[in-house]
Amino acid sequence: MRGLSRLPFPLLLALAGAVLAVPAVADDEHDRARQLMRDGEVAPLERIIATAREQYAGKILEAKLEHERGRWLYELEMLGEDGKVWELYFDARSGELIDRHPEH
Repeated sequence: MRGLSRLPFPLLLALAGAVLAVPAVADDEHDRARQLMRDGEVAPLERIIATAREQYAGKILEAKLEHERGRWLYELEMLGEDGKVWELYFDARSGELIDRHPEH
C-alpha cells in the first residue's frame, strides 16, 4: 500500500474507477454467456474444458468466449507439460477442436 500512497490523487481516483468498472463489464459478459448457453448457441464451458483435458495434459490458464467470423469460439490457453503455453480453439456450439498452436 505504501506505493499507492505516492501516486497523485487524480491517478488514484482513476485507478479506483477502473477497478470498480471491471466487475460490471465482467458481469455483462457472464450474463451474455449464460444467455447464449440457454439459447443453445454455445456449450457449457465445463464441457469444453473437460474435452481439452481429455486430449491434452496441462493446466488451463485462461478461457475466453469470442465471436469470430459469424460463429462463437472458446479460446483456451493451456500450459502444457512441455512448458509451452498453447492456444486451443473450440467451436463453442459443437465443442469440436478447431485449432491448436503455441502462443506467440
